[in-house]
Amino acid sequence: MRDASRAREPADVFKVFGPRMWRIRPIEFFISVSTRGQPTGSFKITRYYDVREFQSRLETGDSSLPDSVNPNPWATFHQLPVHTSGFVADCIRDGTPKIIRDLHITNDPVFGELLSEFRSAVACPLYDGGEVLNWSIQLRRDPNGFDEHRFEDAFMLGNLIGSITRNLVALKEVERLNKVLTAQFEEVARVQQSLLPERMPDVQGLAVATSYLTSDQAGGDYYDFLPMPGNKLGILVADVSGHGAGAATIMAMLRAILHCYSGGDGSAAGVLRFANHRLLASRLEGNFVTAFFGVFDPATARLNYASAGHNPPRFLSAQTRSIRGIEDGAGLPLGIADDFDIWSEDLQLLPGDSIVLYTDGITEAFGSDSKPGGLDMFGVERLDAAILASDGRPDTIIENIHKSLFEHTRARTRADDQTLVALQYVGPDRCLYPPLRSEV
Repeated sequence: MRDASRAREPADVFKVFGPRMWRIRPIEFFISVSTRGQPTGSFKITRYYDVREFQSRLETGDSSLPDSVNPNPWATFHQLPVHTSGFVADCIRDGTPKIIRDLHITNDPVFGELLSEFRSAVACPLYDGGEVLNWSIQLRRDPNGFDEHRFEDAFMLGNLIGSITRNLVALKEVERLNKVLTAQFEEVARVQQSLLPERMPDVQGLAVATSYLTSDQAGGDYYDFLPMPGNKLGILVADVSGHGAGAATIMAMLRAILHCYSGGDGSAAGVLRFANHRLLASRLEGNFVTAFFGVFDPATARLNYASAGHNPPRFLSAQTRSIRGIEDGAGLPLGIADDFDIWSEDLQLLPGDSIVLYTDGITEAFGSDSKPGGLDMFGVERLDAAILASDGRPDTIIENIHKSLFEHTRARTRADDQTLVALQYVGPDRCLYPPLRSEV
């Protein structure tokens, strides 16, 4: 049992378990039958072999299976021939276990004369979910080779081995499906990455840095920069509810919608109203999107913004070195209601002011010491502390947040996507990153 539990292939169960049990309860021929997915009265032979040949191979150190033994009939099950008559059909017809004595098998439609020398058999139904879907048939040359005690052993052992084998088959299928799903998620993640901006926007007076860290599954975080009328810059951070391919698909839809935007009043609220109308027309089936959209005007250093249920961005004042949330202009998430009541607000930026846009994967990251049911999340207070500890430049803000996050979680994997967009207004007459002074 210990060795059988180590098996990772169905064929290994027979190699480990069968020969040892046959020394205790000898049999001479074995047939494995399946009725899974077959019409009533039909069956497939999944394995058959002469036990003596199997044992003689093992005694000489040859662990290979005889030619008649299908190493993995479940992998080629659809190719196996279907039978409806003969000795096996008689054994399984009424679905009950049987002890058969004084057996005579000649000219069998499935086995021909292969079974003609055997004079007794037991037919054991193997249960799967309460149904008989497989059979174990054992044969001996002795006309009285099986009694009630031997039959009970065969019945119990057959179902035991059947359970082990069935679990291994299920495990192999799960492993196969996991590989398929992993490949699909990796492909979705590659598509997601390709939809993000290739480079940072080149806007006079504005420094920008971003970070996009994905979770184990494809998610729905999204950020983008869009050209707006009047040489203005549209800045978006959004988060689709849920995870997986569905969320990633909606993220791609939102990107397509926003890149089709034209006309309108060019306000942040107008853009989100447009996106909401199009998403509702797509029938999101319970999904929604939170989003923050800002329109930066380099001529006035003014940010026009609106929020559709998104986490309030953090605003760091260069003059007071204080930090607060940009709470105004908040409405419902996108894709929930036709009556989308949303409005824009304006924020005047001064040289050195910084804004940090983020998704909830940042603030809802759990700490390494979180207990089951605990709520030790990273939170807004730790986020603000990390921002305040920076010099206000976008790249150092993001670096500080990542460092603080790791100190909190102690993990390099994420339960949710984590997106950051950091902006700093550096002033109309300053380059984004002035050269460092030489140290003498």
